[in-house]
Amino acid sequence: MRVTYNWLRDYVDLDLAPEDLAERLTLVGLEVEEIGDRYAYLDKVVAARVAAVEDHPRSKHLKVCRVETDREFFQVVCGAPNVAPGLLSPLALVGTQLAGGPVGEAEIRGVHSVGMLCSEAELMVGPHADGIMVLPETARPGQRLKDVLGLADWVFEVSVTPNRPDCLSVIGLAREVAGILGRKLKYPQIDLVEAEERIEDQTSVTILSPDHCPRYVARVIRGVKIGPSPFWMVDRLAGVGLRSINNVVDITNFVLMETGQPLHAFDMDRLDEMRIVVQTAKAGQRFVTLDGTERVLGPEMLLICDARQGVALAGIMGGLNSEIVPETTNVLLESAYFNPVSIRRTSKALGLSTEASFRFERGIDPDGCIFAADRAAALMASLADGKVSSGIIDAYPKVQPKVTVSFSPARCNAFLGTDFEPEDMVRTLEGLELKISGSGEDHLVVDVPSFRVDLTREVDLFEEVARLRGYDQVPATLPPVRAETQPPDPSLSLRSESRNILEGLGLSEVVNYSFIFEGFPDKLDLPSDDQRRRTVRIINPLSDEQSLMRTSMVPSLLETLRRNHAFKVEDVSIFEIGTAYFRRDDRELPDERLQVGGLMAGSRTGLSWHHQSRSVDFYDVKGVVEDLLESLKTAEPSFDRRDLPVYYDEAASARVSVQGRTLGWLGRLTPAVAQSFDLKTTPFIFELDLPALLEVRQAAPRFSPLPRYPSVERDIALVLDREIEAGQVIEYISDLGEEYLTAATLFDVYEGPQVGEGARSLAFRLTYRSGEKTLTDEEVNAVHQRITEKLLRTFSARLRT
Repeated sequence: MRVTYNWLRDYVDLDLAPEDLAERLTLVGLEVEEIGDRYAYLDKVVAARVAAVEDHPRSKHLKVCRVETDREFFQVVCGAPNVAPGLLSPLALVGTQLAGGPVGEAEIRGVHSVGMLCSEAELMVGPHADGIMVLPETARPGQRLKDVLGLADWVFEVSVTPNRPDCLSVIGLAREVAGILGRKLKYPQIDLVEAEERIEDQTSVTILSPDHCPRYVARVIRGVKIGPSPFWMVDRLAGVGLRSINNVVDITNFVLMETGQPLHAFDMDRLDEMRIVVQTAKAGQRFVTLDGTERVLGPEMLLICDARQGVALAGIMGGLNSEIVPETTNVLLESAYFNPVSIRRTSKALGLSTEASFRFERGIDPDGCIFAADRAAALMASLADGKVSSGIIDAYPKVQPKVTVSFSPARCNAFLGTDFEPEDMVRTLEGLELKISGSGEDHLVVDVPSFRVDLTREVDLFEEVARLRGYDQVPATLPPVRAETQPPDPSLSLRSESRNILEGLGLSEVVNYSFIFEGFPDKLDLPSDDQRRRTVRIINPLSDEQSLMRTSMVPSLLETLRRNHAFKVEDVSIFEIGTAYFRRDDRELPDERLQVGGLMAGSRTGLSWHHQSRSVDFYDVKGVVEDLLESLKTAEPSFDRRDLPVYYDEAASARVSVQGRTLGWLGRLTPAVAQSFDLKTTPFIFELDLPALLEVRQAAPRFSPLPRYPSVERDIALVLDREIEAGQVIEYISDLGEEYLTAATLFDVYEGPQVGEGARSLAFRLTYRSGEKTLTDEEVNAVHQRITEKLLRTFSARLRT
């Protein structure tokens, strides 16, 4: 936001030096990025006396003048009709930068000329351009023009944060200055005289899209005379970087910068049926804006229309078909409040940003529409000889709610760590035009004005107190820190340990998106009631291949293997730790489960001269899982073929459980699923649920003394039904709780004619030990005999001899 010092002084009594004002604004959060002297270009323009004037030898219209300052004489060629000996006039010395370019030495029709005698318009200090400027006799030759005319003004470049649209105006910044200095803001006086002709008899406003346009205010000014603006207005606009166009357009720009309310003036006679309709555009509708560019609109872009066609792109730029032209006599003035989101989307979609859209996007004051319309209408009556029709149209279908916030001075002091007096806090807030009421000293209610869109909570008011009282008044204190440590998050520790263990086992970590393609449940051949089909759909997916949240690590790992196969990488051993997401019908948020998944495919060790290459198998992936669980200090895992997901091959897969709690599965992928993912080989995979693993994880291991007495081993070979798994037998032996039994290990499996069809032999080695004595053969035999009898009876087995 660009503002001048003198323009601020119109609304607040200001006696701070420009540098001090810049510092005070910066300290309250309105950073002044740059401050500059508006009239710095006049530093080399001085008062000079015309000593003599002679005709130019080669021109009837030019004069050769001899001018003097306090120290030097200059020869200047001048074409002004009023130049005469004895006249005091501004002389632009060599090096002066004027709007027409730099001033230098030149040969003008053969006569050497140094410098330039200037008019008011050339120096941008007045409107007159028909002759050189005449200075008062009180001026001294050689005196700087700035000092002669008392020209002093400074331009501030203020960085306004997006939450402070109220400061995108001169009055808004003046309000801040008034709050800083504890002074009263002076609003401009509006002397509005209305004609007898009623506005309702001339025009109407219809809002068909109230969500995009909650409020639309219109006034009619008839009989205007289009012409140049007075110098004071041209000067005000030039000070903030705007060029003058004509009196009517300049007034809308002036009020925009003054109040922050964008306005638009329509040539009323060019509006079909002289009425306004506010509606969204049709898809593909074309519209030519004031800059002469044809733009293709979308269905959510708001248009200001007459009875037949669009006449303005709402909140951004007017249309070429209704602009103010020299022949304009009747003006319809628009002062509206548009939905910030609607304007922002349209501006970004069209790549078109203007002073108006910049303000509408951030949110203007909906209650300021009428004030701005009246201010502009009064100026058009004064500066363009217009007659303001009686009445005003105020279409307000969606009234913006008022905001009230409770405020406690005690809580404010506690929050800031200050001891401000409640009266001072109230005075500070009222200086920003916040209305405060309440019965008690510590229970106040603040009515937030509509121009302060950033004040919605009590802590926002605390910040206002701190800003205006001065952040340097808020003591710097260190937060209390307790001398204690928090234990690490067990799930984070588990993830880190699992990652280190798997990497140590030779697997490489991969990181995939949690988004996955829509058809993955069908590729996994999941039944309709499988929980992995309870997917969460993404509203705005990155692509069609990433439209669902994954419910398993397996599809991501298989896609990684497929990409490796595409690059002829056959040997792959990878793992991923990530989250699976399951839709819950009773809640909006999904059920999130942390999982670790792994995949092994190709050769176990790769090509080598000293051993034969062998493909990975079930026992490789089982060994990885066993090592992982052992390193994480869980109890002994058990493996069975119950409840396997359908994408596991039952012949080479197992469920993993610890102490009866299912942790996951491991094994070979079915060939059908491997083919659906376009894999060249069938991989082995595993997937474990980390929260379940965390529950069965044992406490930190404790030291046990080394055994002092020797162990005794006995072997037993059982012939059982082929369907009985070795793990069942070992689990049964462990659960017997026999004294002295410390371990049971499978060491041989045999299937063949010696044991019969449908049966197999399992040989186990049982280890016995006492912690108190050396066991005798009789003691071991007795225990071993009891275990043998129970095994034969429970599993309908027989001993292999």
